[in-house]
Amino acid sequence: MVLKQRILYLSAQSTDPRSPAISQALHEPIKDNIVEIDPTSEGLEYESVHDAVVDGWRIVHFPDQRSTLADSDVEVLGFQFILERLEEYSD
Repeated sequence: MVLKQRILYLSAQSTDPRSPAISQALHEPIKDNIVEIDPTSEGLEYESVHDAVVDGWRIVHFPDQRSTLADSDVEVLGFQFILERLEEYSD
């Protein structure tokens, strides 16, 4: 078993880690892993960045607090947090 880094991109409605999450993308440390949106999914894995932190994820990138995005852009894009978690994988 070897420790590998999982990467989770979570976009939130504001720069507050407790604000609601609006999108996510999970990048697994597996060769040829494809990240895609699952249209059959019934919601996001985490309701907020804070929920992900409580579950063991670490924030490695916070969104810029001085954002110049227009309100309409934020509604679509959100404020992106990048989180990581190290887990054991067998090669």
